[in-house]
This record gives sequence, structure tokens and C-alpha cells, in this order.
Amino acid sequence: MTLVAEHINKRFGSTVALRDVSISLVPGEVHALVGENGAGKSTLLKILAGAERPDDGTMRLAHADYAPLDTRAAERRGIALVHQELTINPSLTVAENVFIDRLSRFARFGFLQRKALNRAAQDVLDSFGADILVSASLDQLDLGQWKCIEIARALSLDPQILFLDEATAFLGRKEVGALLKAIQALKARGLSVAFVSHHLSEVTEVADRLTILKDGGNAGHSSVAETTPADIHARMVGRDISGHVFPPKAHKPPVEVILSVRSVSSTAKLDDVSLDVRGGEIVGMAGLKGSGGEALLETAMGVLAPDRGTLTLGGEAYAPKYPGAAWRAGVAYLPGDRTGEGLISDFSVLDNLVMAQPPRRFAFFDAHVARRGAADLTATLKIKAASPAVACRTLSGGNLQKVVLAKCLYVRPRLLLLNNPTRGVDIGARIEIYRTIRAMADEGVAVLLVSDDLPELIGLSDRLAVMRGGRIEHEFADTDTPDEKSIVRFMT
Repeated sequence: MTLVAEHINKRFGSTVALRDVSISLVPGEVHALVGENGAGKSTLLKILAGAERPDDGTMRLAHADYAPLDTRAAERRGIALVHQELTINPSLTVAENVFIDRLSRFARFGFLQRKALNRAAQDVLDSFGADILVSASLDQLDLGQWKCIEIARALSLDPQILFLDEATAFLGRKEVGALLKAIQALKARGLSVAFVSHHLSEVTEVADRLTILKDGGNAGHSSVAETTPADIHARMVGRDISGHVFPPKAHKPPVEVILSVRSVSSTAKLDDVSLDVRGGEIVGMAGLKGSGGEALLETAMGVLAPDRGTLTLGGEAYAPKYPGAAWRAGVAYLPGDRTGEGLISDFSVLDNLVMAQPPRRFAFFDAHVARRGAADLTATLKIKAASPAVACRTLSGGNLQKVVLAKCLYVRPRLLLLNNPTRGVDIGARIEIYRTIRAMADEGVAVLLVSDDLPELIGLSDRLAVMRGGRIEHEFADTDTPDEKSIVRFMT
């Protein structure tokens, strides 16, 4: 079943999201969409899947006119979309989330047949190696496993065309490998897959063709076999960026210990962890999902209370009872789930930027100071928004990530905690975020970085530690230059 879209245009107010874009998706092929954040990739997929309506242009599906009014209409025609942002309902079970809009299929005489529901959901999860049991509680699963449940939801529709919008952004190395194998299997079954990823290694592994979008327009179509990652990056951002991804590391040695963790343990998450993070340095934490890096960040942020051990901040005892206390103490946190934990999508960019530390004039909110700060930060991080007054839900995923980082910058922290700061972010925006993080460290901020991206950890960190099973398995010396192979050896 071939899907063809021609001369698609879409505007949101004064913002041009798509400009004369054409694309064709054919059976048995993986078609990658690449481009910077805000280039129009998600908008195009939403239009093809019925979640948005184009202003102009035509679409044909299996040589017949195609103009779905909503996603249900697209699903009935064999098209399924996995959205970029998480859409899991934590109050439901795993199986209920897989069949969230089709639970009536498993009802009999008004009662939900849970055995049949669970069996069907487990079959879909097992079909692509998700390694998730439907009996698991959602609060025990990580964000990558939540994303796998969303993928299972799409596959449960038995689609002929599948759209994956940054589906690997929340996944660990093992989960990414399983999903890429599943995509190859779907292709072998004759499905058409449109795949959006900022990791070109994933694109080159599974995609047959690619379309490059820039500023809402087509910047080129080509066979993946006939192009190179360097060429793709250059066409995405309009310049050659090879060799300029990571900023130079610190030249002066850090001195003052900002965060000190001593013998900290937390049931099933941390086991006798000790670590120092000094002002002016970036300490990277590698490890598989659930190895303890995220739990360490949550402990420092007051989300997770340790059972044993102590923390000090700037040489003083530090035991925040909740995140608000950590923010007031000068600790800023960029969480792994930007829309679920990092910001409020319906609030404006300005409101989200100043949320952690609203400026006051006497007892009143100082709108003038807030607007000035928001303008400075949107310019510094090159946040693409019509104005700081627009709602965050109108922004692309990468620009949402920049908003969360800008919120951290606004409070002028002495300790910055980062959980996958470039998740779902294009290469151009990554460079800007890396430079911002390095600039903060150069100004004396202590940075603790947890990331699933090993090149990111290697390129950005001044020191690097590896966690496994809640413990620090190995800490590389300042003078070491670890590669991916040496890090993985301690992770597994």
C-alpha cells in the first residue's frame, strides 16, 4: 500500500511548519525523515496520520484519495503513528495502555476479560522483544519501557504503514537494538515504515531512503546507501559541522567540591555510592537503564530519599525533602521526561522558564524582569518560538528540551543535574546545548550528567564513572581517555 503526499503546506498562525513538501512511502521500505528540530518532521507525520489537517496539498493511499479527518480514520485505513512525546496513562495497566482505545474488544456482558486482554497485549510486546511483562506495575518501569508500550499499541492495530516519531529517543541500547530488528522484520513483511531519528547511525542501519527537511521545506531526497552522515548533517544545518560537535574541555582544574555523596544506599536503586562533583567540572555517569545513574540524580534532587548515607552541598549537610527545596538550595534538574516532569505544555514559554524561581518585586510577580530574562534565554539557546508568550505545546521536541534547560539556567544554579539533556534533539541543537553546558561549567557550576549516549558522555565529560547494579563499578581517572568499548566492558 503506497502513500503519496504532494505539495503539502501547513501554517500555525504566523509560523510556517511545512512549505511545498512532497513524499512517497512504498511497501517493504523504511523511509527516514531527518532535519533539525522545528524542520517539520513531526507535523508531516501528524498530517499523514490524520492528527493534523494540511492547509494545501493532496494525498493518495493505494491510488485513492486520502484525507483522514482524525487518527481513527487513518487507523481504519491501515496507518498508525507513535508520537514523539509519551502518551502513557500511569493509572492504567500495561495491557490497558496497549489497547487503550479498544478495550471494548475484550468486554463480555459488560465485564472486561482480563486474561484475554493480557494475553493479547503480551503477544504484541513479545513480537518485537520488548522484554516487558503485562503484570508489571507502570511505576516500576522506566521511560524506555513506557515508549515500548506505545510502540506495542501501534503494532496492535496491525498497520500497513507505521510512523515512528523519535521512537528510540527514550530507549536504552538493548531496547534500540530490539526495535531496529523489529523494524527490519516489519519491512520484510511488506510494511512501509516512516522513521524519524536524530541518531544517524540508526537511520543508516535500517532506512532505505531518506527525506531531509529544513525550515519546513524539502532539502533533498536520496538513497541512504548513496549519502554519508556528514552530508546529511550539512544539508540539515546548512554548514559542515564535522569536528565541531563538542566544545573544548576545561583548561583549569576544578577545586571546590560542590556535591559530595558518601555511602548512599536506597533499596533496589543505589548501593553504597560515593562520589564528588566539583565546581567547574562535568562528571558523566554511564550505565544501562536502571543501573543507578537516574536514581542518583533523583536523590540529589530530593525525589528519592536515601536509606543510608549522607550528602553535602557546598560543604554543608544537604537532605532536600522535595524538589522545591533543592531548587531553592541552588540545584537545577533537567529530567528525562521533558513533558511529564520538566515543564507544563499548556503554559507559555515564559511561564515555564521562570517557574522554578519567579521574579518578585515586593510581594508581586515582576513581569518586566521575567520577560527580559525569557528574551535573553530564548536568544542564547536559539529557541524557535514565535514569542515567549506562546504555549509550549506549539513547540517542537528539541525546542521543548531547550526550554527545560533554559529553566535551569534562569535560576543560576551551583549544581546542575542532567538526565539525557539531548534526548530527541537534532545535531545543530545538540551543539548549542553542549556549548551552554560547557559554558556553565566554565563559570564554576558543578555538572552531573547521566546519558545513554556514550559519544556524548565521552565528548562532554571531564571525568567519567560507570554504574552497574546501583553501584559505581568503575571511575576513570582524569587523565584517562575512555572509548565506548572500555565503558561498555564495565556496564555489562
